[in-house]
Amino acid sequence: MSISDRLLKARKTLNLTQADFAKPLGIDRGYISTLEHDSRAPSETLLKLIEHEHGISVTWLKTGEGQMLVPPEEVIIDQIARFGEQTILNAFNFVIKKHDLTVDTDDPELNRMINTLYDLWAVGDERLKAWASMQFDIAFPKHIVEEAKKQKTPFVTSVVKSDEGGLNPETKGE
Repeated sequence: MSISDRLLKARKTLNLTQADFAKPLGIDRGYISTLEHDSRAPSETLLKLIEHEHGISVTWLKTGEGQMLVPPEEVIIDQIARFGEQTILNAFNFVIKKHDLTVDTDDPELNRMINTLYDLWAVGDERLKAWASMQFDIAFPKHIVEEAKKQKTPFVTSVVKSDEGGLNPETKGE
């Protein structure tokens, strides 16, 4: 499969017309057609822009190796490097509040504690963060945390949105 074939496949995977694919790149639909018909090769700059705007891996476009779409965690890491940690945290906080998302476990008390800590942290006040951090260290001494980590009990590894609109943790362990 050539780079033009992969570009066409990626655009169709994203369910975009040539015009919709071209617009955020600042080029016209005809140029995308030229690229997809292998009449012209995309520049390195354009490939990087395609990755940035559409999340399509430059490596995959060039070689077909790896995943077509850049993993979300890589996108987030790039955004942190570009805009700073606090800006990205603020953006996540905005999205979480806008969509009424919360961490949801099977334990209501654990949910309350996690979401309270998150709300305190999200305020962004450094004194409040320091206080919450100190309280956390008092409540969970390092030796207790280390002992808990040695036990083979399920723990939250990620949080995903459920069909009901809340978040469900994915667990790992026995």
